[in-house]
This record gives sequence, C-alpha cells and structure tokens, in this order.
Amino acid sequence: MAGRSRIWAVVGASFVAVGLLIRLAMAWGVSHSPPAPTGSRPSPSPEAGAVALRPGDYLPPRNLCERVDFAEFAELFHPQGVRDGYDTGLEPELVSGSMCEQSMARGGTGVVEVTVLCSAYRDVDKAVETFEVGLRAPYGPVETVAGLGEQALRYRASNGAGIGMTVLVRNLYCRVDATPAPPLTDAEVDGSFTAMRQLLQTLLPKLAA
Repeated sequence: MAGRSRIWAVVGASFVAVGLLIRLAMAWGVSHSPPAPTGSRPSPSPEAGAVALRPGDYLPPRNLCERVDFAEFAELFHPQGVRDGYDTGLEPELVSGSMCEQSMARGGTGVVEVTVLCSAYRDVDKAVETFEVGLRAPYGPVETVAGLGEQALRYRASNGAGIGMTVLVRNLYCRVDATPAPPLTDAEVDGSFTAMRQLLQTLLPKLAA
C-alpha cells in the first residue's frame, strides 16, 4: 500500500507540473501574441495614402417598381403578369439600390423579360469604375448613347439575343436589360433601344427627388 501511495504521489506531482507548464505557456502566448483585430478601419490619413470618398447626389433607390411602369415598351410588347422587384443592398456601406422586372408577350409564344436595376454608390469614383467595367463586359460592341445622363451606352449580348442600356449620373448607375426568347428581330431591337432610352430619361429625375 505504501508503494502504491508513493506512485500516486508521483503521478499527482506530474499532473501539477504539467498544469503549471500549460498555464505558463498560455500566459506567454497572451503576453507575446499580436493584438486581435478589432474590425474597425484605420482613420484616413494622407501619410497612409488614404483616398477620401466623393459622395454623390443620389440616395439609394427604393421600391423601383413604384417608379417604373414599362409603358415605353407598349408599342412593341404587351406586359403579362405583375411587375416583380426587390431592393438590393448586400454591401450597403458601398452600394445599395433596387430592381424591377416585367415579363412581356411578343405575340405567338415569344416572350421578353425586361429588367431595370438602379444603384447608388457612396463614392462617385466607384460608380464610374462600375460603369467602366461594363465597357469590358462580354457583350458585343458597345455604342455611345448621346444626351442621356453623364455617360450612356447600349450593347448586345455576345450571343446576339439580349440587349441592354446603361447610364451613369454622378454616383447613380442604372441599366435596362431585355432578354428575349426567341431573339429579337432588327425592328424589335431598334424599338427596344428607343424604349430603354425613354424609360431612363423618365426615371432619372424621379430618383433625384
């Protein structure tokens, strides 16, 4: 029994020693490890090369379907069903906006899905960057649209089916896309571009209010 007691005494001392080593290691790690990030961004400073935001004039659009009725397409297509839309804002600290879409009949079994999306960026430069990315998007050749916003473009999808138009005004970026099945005729393409331009001309003043 005495031998067994000595064995347990040794085992107990070993556990105490191991526990002491663990506590010392934890204390060493706490005292010497770098501080955990707080999640806050560093304050802007010229020395750090920080770039100040250039806030624009437009607030993030909301409830876009209340401001778009797609009447500009009435001479081409016939709306079917109700308009459907939702507000966007996965990165509200960067950009936020709203989307609205309408399904339209073309006669027979043809259908066109027309979508309008408008987003307001916190920074004008970011809105310009987004617009310029559109120039490099996988579309066919883009064409400038004169007299619409600060910059405007129209384009066809590389597969020749969908068409669209984008416009930039300060920190506001809007686009209209038409996705048809089957592809649009040349007359429908021309008419759709005219309708898109009219829709955006009507919509932009509403978003400034």
